[in-house]
Amino acid sequence: MRELPSVPLLPLPSEGCDIEVVTPVELEQVARALAGDGRAFSDLVAPHLPLLYRLAGRVAGDRALAEDAVQETLPRALVELHRLDGTTPLRPFLAGIAVGRAHTLLRSERRRRARGPGALSAETPPNPGELVEAERTRARLRELLARMPKKRRQAALLRFDAGLSHQEIALALETTVESVRVLVHLARRDLSELLLESQSAEEPER
Repeated sequence: MRELPSVPLLPLPSEGCDIEVVTPVELEQVARALAGDGRAFSDLVAPHLPLLYRLAGRVAGDRALAEDAVQETLPRALVELHRLDGTTPLRPFLAGIAVGRAHTLLRSERRRRARGPGALSAETPPNPGELVEAERTRARLRELLARMPKKRRQAALLRFDAGLSHQEIALALETTVESVRVLVHLARRDLSELLLESQSAEEPER
């Protein structure tokens, strides 16, 4: 019986990772943004944009869709900013919205392509030779994640990629920490099994 491989595609943060502390600066920026200060809102979200683009890209597998998802995340976050109660960190709040928007846009794009066979929007820039293997790895990761149930996939992205704690993921997905622990455990098991399956399929017959 073959052992399940480890999952090298996604770094696993330490289990002792605690929830982020909301800083006084963040609290002040939230208050100013809620009062209509657009500059405060921009300053608030700017440090988190690289993470949002990365998460949206993981979900959508397409740069244009990821950019659209982040662009839709920001006004949605502004509308829902009142949900932050002074103890809820901004990062999981934004990450949850971005992952949800990316899923929605991906579903819409798949429906659009299914209706019209004419448009494959593959904006695939040529990769330098040294990046080909990295691109294959990313593609395989997207494929493996796409085969998971939606909430399990979201938990995997937020845990393994964004490095959020279980508490932060619970806030982002609006569920309990216990449920998150189960989702993350199942996601890690699924990734290991699917990776083994993928590697077995790629092995040449002897």
